[in-house]
Amino acid sequence: MGRERILIPVPTRAALAALRPDIERLKAIRDLLGLLGAYVHSQPSPEGMLGARMSAPSIGVPEDLANADSTACLAAHLAGRGIHRITVGTGDALGSPATIVAAAGADLRVRLGGTARIVTRQPAHRLS
Repeated sequence: MGRERILIPVPTRAALAALRPDIERLKAIRDLLGLLGAYVHSQPSPEGMLGARMSAPSIGVPEDLANADSTACLAAHLAGRGIHRITVGTGDALGSPATIVAAAGADLRVRLGGTARIVTRQPAHRLS
């Protein structure tokens, strides 16, 4: 999945929402350890629902709206604990919620999916 990242669990979605990351300190730590970023996630519910936030300031991403690669890493990790399907809410802290669904089999192959809303801009009208 590319460069290594760290998966950081927090107990609840409320704890996740309350985080106020110090981007410069995170960048320094990630650069020191050679990590892509940190994927902070709440504990999954019995149905596999959880929230997550990804930060990768070393590559210019203070917070990612939706990060499928890190969700795949988490899905593989949780599959080892018997949780084979997760639905992850992301983007809430940015005011643009997104959802990623991931399923991992016993062989740890991960399938990802989600939904997107395509927004286009209409050309400006000229007045004669």
